[in-house]
Order: sequence, then C-alpha cells, then structure tokens
Amino acid sequence: MEDFLKEIDFKALKKQKAILINMIQDWGEADDKDQKKDAKEVEGILNLIDTIQEKAVDEFGYSEEEVFNLGKEN
Repeated sequence: MEDFLKEIDFKALKKQKAILINMIQDWGEADDKDQKKDAKEVEGILNLIDTIQEKAVDEFGYSEEEVFNLGKEN
C-alpha cells in the first residue's frame, strides 16, 4: 500500500476531489433523472478517495495538510 501511496499526486487528487464534489452536487440538483442517478453512483468514488486519504494519514504518516483540502488552496 505504501508504494501505491507514493505514486499518488495528492495535490492533484485534492483538486480533482473538489471538482467531483461540485459535479455531484450540481447533478444531484438537476431536473434530469439520469444526472441524479449518476450523481448517486459517483459517490462511491468519493468514498474510495476518502479511504485512500485516511489510510495515508492514519497508517502511513502523511500530513493532513498534504492529503486533505483543509479549506485553503494547497
């Protein structure tokens, strides 16, 4: 797992996760039933990203600032 984490660009992942969250929120509020369904389905990817981030911090000593978007641009 540690080798896997070394390959992750956490700065890019934080930005991509924020974009994904915004997309899910927009799609979830859309009038289109398919978009709402897609928004629900994509939430699983957010859970995967959360798990990767949590493991990096809790088990492998990465800093929260490096891994998570803590309300500031990193």
